[in-house]
Amino acid sequence: MKRLSSYIVLTLAASALSACSTTAPIQTDVNPQGERQEKIESAIDKVTEQAAQKGSLPAKLVSIEKQYQRDSENPAKALRYAQALRHAGYLNRAALVLEPFAKDTPPAPGVNTEFSMIELGQGNHDAAERYAQQAVLQDPFDHLAYQNLGIALDAKEMHPEAERAFRKGLEHWQGDPTTIMNNLALNLATQGFIDEAIQILERAKKISPDRIELERNLRIVRTLNER
Repeated sequence: MKRLSSYIVLTLAASALSACSTTAPIQTDVNPQGERQEKIESAIDKVTEQAAQKGSLPAKLVSIEKQYQRDSENPAKALRYAQALRHAGYLNRAALVLEPFAKDTPPAPGVNTEFSMIELGQGNHDAAERYAQQAVLQDPFDHLAYQNLGIALDAKEMHPEAERAFRKGLEHWQGDPTTIMNNLALNLATQGFIDEAIQILERAKKISPDRIELERNLRIVRTLNER
């Protein structure tokens, strides 16, 4: 049975995320809430000022940041700001903003899912798995959480478990499903199920014919099948 290199598969699967980093996670202050929030805002203000001086903050991000700073205890605004930071590549700052809300019981909807994405971007696969698991327990229809769980499990070489997560995510997916289809196909190729991987990639390519990575991965898996 032909197998796709785990290194290649995981590299390609991880490319579905919007940002990557290997920086260590932020440790949350354990002081009372008011002092904690003051320290968070102070740290954010400092790095924001530095980035603004360099002209490196996108205008949209600055706008979202201002909304968050006006109501920094609002989990919905913190979640939106953390998402914007992650998309802009500021993973440490995103973790700093969102981690206090991830420790709420229960956390606001979407917080665990977003925090699992941040952890994936930082290469913290155990933490990403843990937060994704918590997200699907909180919402069994959270398709993004299932995808995050699958990517984390794949990175830990737990491929059958990752396959189940990807299939569950695809079952509940909303919108264009080609990202999770791509990840599922690569997972199957890793396990040696080349024919099914090809079929899934071909269906994904029909849905999104302009996605270059689908065509590239399809060529790789077809080459394995020919060999």
